[in-house]
Amino acid sequence: MFKFIHTSDWHLGQSFYGYDRSEEQKDFLRQLAGIVRKHQPDALLVSGDIFHTAAPSSAAVTMYVDAMLDIHDAYPEMKIIVIAGNHDSASRLQSDSRLWERAGVRVLGGIARDNDGLADLDRHIIPIDGKAIVAVVPFAYAASFPMVNAERVGSDQRQPIFFQSLLDHIQAQNDAQLPVVLMAHLAVSDCDFTGHERGMMECVETSTLGNGYDYAALGHIHRPQNVSERARYCGTPIAVSFDEQCEHSVSIVEIDAHGSLPRVTTKRIDNIKPLHTIPATSPVPFEKAVELLQGLDPDEPTYIRLNVLVDHYLPNGAQECAALAVADKQCRFCEIKKTISDQTPRQVSQMTVEEFNSKHPIEVANQFYLEKFHREMTDQEKEMFNHVYRLVQEDERQ
Repeated sequence: MFKFIHTSDWHLGQSFYGYDRSEEQKDFLRQLAGIVRKHQPDALLVSGDIFHTAAPSSAAVTMYVDAMLDIHDAYPEMKIIVIAGNHDSASRLQSDSRLWERAGVRVLGGIARDNDGLADLDRHIIPIDGKAIVAVVPFAYAASFPMVNAERVGSDQRQPIFFQSLLDHIQAQNDAQLPVVLMAHLAVSDCDFTGHERGMMECVETSTLGNGYDYAALGHIHRPQNVSERARYCGTPIAVSFDEQCEHSVSIVEIDAHGSLPRVTTKRIDNIKPLHTIPATSPVPFEKAVELLQGLDPDEPTYIRLNVLVDHYLPNGAQECAALAVADKQCRFCEIKKTISDQTPRQVSQMTVEEFNSKHPIEVANQFYLEKFHREMTDQEKEMFNHVYRLVQEDERQ
């Protein structure tokens, strides 16, 4: 049987709304070392995004080094494998990989190539002491994958060919039928992105990972979930954003033999400074939200986001008012999430160039306000607009 811990997306060194998170990140790493000490797995697999930025501070790097040595000391027989994620610098992470091997840590930062520029599959295969074979694939954009052989294929086919060729290469040498684990840092298109900013994220189908692995230890998506009976995101060990409202953990996986289904259990990670949205469900008027802030436990160290309902916009000085309400508390006020009460769709008016030119600029501005904010401009706003308009005219005349 092969037993290992699957974790990813540590985001060490993250600055959260200007606040330093090193204390809670160090506490997570202490918890992880404790889990290793208790369960004594054969391996620890870290599937990318070790750091929050590609150029982490010296303090973040020191935290990582100290933690990896402590985790190694918690169970020296355990192998540790680390791959780079999209937030990591592949070259920076791998630069001292030979030194890390002295502590039983294998690091791969980027896709390996041979002297001809083709994929060097052997460097992506890590045997685990007759227990298992791990295929490691750090983050890379699909178009950046190298060809596996001299046969030319389109850039859109290189990634799936790489994964399947890697697994086929392992199968050809897996005479003992050891469990095969695939590590990768990427986004699978049909996963649950809840709480994760998808943006322009590049996604692949699950089939891109190929066939022949018993478990895919995935990183990149922050919500823990199974994407198939053999592929899983372990999620972030501590929340990286307010929208990650889920239990945070690391996964312990057991596989009896090649072809067996993996058994997964999770070990909860407690955050000493959790992230709270107040109120957690429906937004409330700003005044009510401030009352809730004032009623918080003064000794509870949390990050706070206010969930506010507004007609059009927040009152002047809202941020300062909210910060003042918790000035004598241990919590850290971060931001106000606002929801506009009137979300009725408005029809956007159309006008010709002639119609536009025939209107006074204040008429155009007022129409914009109606369609954007569902109200007319106030007298003060009109006065400010006209003042700026006069200044522009005077500047043009000069």
